[in-house]
Amino acid sequence: MFRKLLALIVLAAAVWLGARYFAHRGEIKATVVFHEAGALRKGDPVVENDQTIGRITKITELDGQDAVVIRLDREHRRDIVTDSLFSVESRRIVVNNTFAIGKPIEDGAVLRAKDDRFSRWLAKHANAVKPFVEKVKRAADEKLDSIDAELASATAKAPEWKREGKDVFEKNLDALQKKIEKTSKDLENSDKAAEARKLREKFEKWLAEVRR
Repeated sequence: MFRKLLALIVLAAAVWLGARYFAHRGEIKATVVFHEAGALRKGDPVVENDQTIGRITKITELDGQDAVVIRLDREHRRDIVTDSLFSVESRRIVVNNTFAIGKPIEDGAVLRAKDDRFSRWLAKHANAVKPFVEKVKRAADEKLDSIDAELASATAKAPEWKREGKDVFEKNLDALQKKIEKTSKDLENSDKAAEARKLREKFEKWLAEVRR
């Protein structure tokens, strides 16, 4: 009888552990270190764009600061990136990605909430300028599409420029290069440094091919 009871207990524990594993599979666990966690408690929400994306599971002290362990729901595992901004607002952590360009965090990541005055202001008020930021980003994307079309057109026209003489050929290439440089600077000003670099690399490759 005792053995049967023990077997049932072991079986129930295995079922519970298996169910728990499948319930949490795909979730992300991370730690956000704050100078001061304020009134935060276990179970409080983690919010991004007015939507709950996870919960606080534990708060511990770390070198005189507060390490807040959070668990993100599987459908929101990409909603915190390496340069997300965090703020503590009453009983919740608010995540702001308005200016974020980093990669989604990995399971077990440790992040430090930026504590300088400007970062704290951005974390709380960046949503107010989000429409403007999105407008700038859309404009940058449109410029990239325009440049792609222009390079395709220039590829078709290059043979004709060459026939008209070296001066004409170089003049057209110089005008196109200046446009690329301006677009690259615009991209960098829109927090798209990676896209700006790729654009310059793409143009250098195109330039080498068209000069052959």
